[in-house]
Parts: sequence; structure tokens; C-alpha cells
Amino acid sequence: MKTFLVVLSEKCNLNCTYCNVDKWSKDTIDPYLYLAEFKKLRELNPDEEIKIDFFGGEPLLQMDLIKIIIDGVKDDPNVTLSMPTNGLLLTDEIVDFIIEHKIDASVSFDGLWQDRNRLQLNGKSTMQKYLDKRDLFKRLPHFHIHTMIYKGCYNLLENHLFIRDNFGANPGLTLVRDVGTWDHNSVQRLKVGITELFDWYIANPHEEMPAFITFYLRHFLNYQVTKYSKKNCGAGTSTLMFSENKVVPCTRFKDSPEMIEAIPKYAQMPECQSCEVQNYCEKGCLFEQIKNKGPIVELCEIYKYTYKEVSRLTGELRDDPHFKQQLLREIENVN
Repeated sequence: MKTFLVVLSEKCNLNCTYCNVDKWSKDTIDPYLYLAEFKKLRELNPDEEIKIDFFGGEPLLQMDLIKIIIDGVKDDPNVTLSMPTNGLLLTDEIVDFIIEHKIDASVSFDGLWQDRNRLQLNGKSTMQKYLDKRDLFKRLPHFHIHTMIYKGCYNLLENHLFIRDNFGANPGLTLVRDVGTWDHNSVQRLKVGITELFDWYIANPHEEMPAFITFYLRHFLNYQVTKYSKKNCGAGTSTLMFSENKVVPCTRFKDSPEMIEAIPKYAQMPECQSCEVQNYCEKGCLFEQIKNKGPIVELCEIYKYTYKEVSRLTGELRDDPHFKQQLLREIENVN
């Protein structure tokens, strides 16, 4: 499968701490230029599934563009649609549209960290707005939430349970991977939070496995079943982006042709080839690693620690029937 993301506009209705897009932008892409590039990609990959990911900024601010693009690919049987959204602009009408067109929409929500990192443009809280929209969120097909882990946000278990209990979702907790985000002290504090989450699941294997744990467990299983390991995030190969009316490996590269030229040099870094978790690690953000001139050591430490916790978990739960069932389901879904 190839992913062809489209950055509709960088305009957004939130001011997230860890986001570096131009939230006030008035620029949008030309959807017909995107469709022309999509046609070229389809000609090169006539039988492959192509995932179109509507991106921003906040994509729901550009519903007119989304509708044009969907109409332009409606006769292609090998297209899937997805969209991350902060969800605050969702209405019943938009949810009906998402359901009709089978868009896999995920809601960006940081739970207990929301008012720390995801405020309105005027600096006001957003938490109550999310609580008020819970019933609408649950109308989304396969409703899921993705949550960013940023420096200062270490209580992973508490936040996992808060989102689960208040929104009925198993949040995908994802690390912010930018250079300079993590330092030695924050990494050590995050390790405590990671262990707390793993300890909770080891003590409660009858509960649904936290998505954070499942994410890293799948890396182990993918390698064990297929012997395939990722060399990098896929920017420029399995993933392309259409940003500011041009095709780039990722929107982060859009203003940096010299970074694009550096991709071959960093696509397979020597440090990764000799790393103890090289077979499982998904290697992080290629742009940030080029920017850093190599792997980001703080992130590497977090990854290694998390894989170590996965190993501990599988050892302690190897005979647990609930965990065995989870493993079998995951193995069945390995590509």
C-alpha cells in the first residue's frame, strides 16, 4: 500500500504546543493539481491500494476541497480514505458524510494533557468542548483517538484510563519525535510512566491491551512472522505528501530541497544497523534525523526501554489465556 497524504492547508483552529504549522495561513492547495498527481501515481501503481490521508492544519476547515478530491477518485476501487481531525468542527452532517464515504477519521485529543498542549487560538481551554462532543465522536466508524506524548506528560496510565473511561476509546499514545523535545531528565521520568502502564496491563491482562503497548508489540510480531524490518519512516517511498501544490516526501521537507537530497544518506543509518533493536524499531522521523545528522539519542533510549518492557510483558504473561488470545489476533493480522 502507498499513502498519498494531502496537506489541504496549514490553517487550524487550535494552537498546539508541539505543532509548527502556520495556523493562520490563508493558503490552500489546488485539488485538481492533487488529482493530476494522484493519476500519475496510479499509473505507476495500477493495482496497488492507495490511501489518501486528508491532512492539515485542521482538514475540516477545508471540506469543499475534501469533497472535490473524493469525487475525483470515486471510480477508483483501490482507494481508502483517512483523516486525522481535532474534531471540534464535527457536526452530524459531517459525520454522515464521513460514514457515507467510509473515511477512517481519528480524533486528536490529549486527554488530561489537553489544556496543557492543545489550546484554542485565543489561549482558552478546549477540554469542555471535547467532553460536550463525546456522543458525536462515538458516531464515527471505528472511533479512535490519537494522543501525543510531549515533555512534561508522563502519567501515561492515568491518561489512558481517563480517555477510556470518559470517551470509550483506547488512545494511541504517540511520542513527539522532534529534535530537542526530550532531554535526559524527561526521558527518565517518561520511563517511569511507561513502566507504570506496562505494570497495570501485566496485572490486568483481562483488560483491553493499551494501544501504546499493542503498537510496540506489533513491531516484534511483524518481524517474527515476516522477518521484515523497517529501515525508516517511509518518507518518499511508501509515503508521499502533496503540500503547497507540489509532491514532497513529507510536508516537513516542503521548504528544504537540501534535506530531500540528504534522504539517501540517512535512509539507512549505520547506527541503526548495529542497534540491539534494529529488527523491531520503526526508526522515527527521517526529517528530524537528517536535521539532527543522525539518530536522536533520547528517542533511541525511549524506544529501547519500551521494547525491553514488551519483552518483560511477554515473559510474564506467556501462560495467560487472555494474553494468548491477544497474540493470536495480532499474528493473524500481520501483513
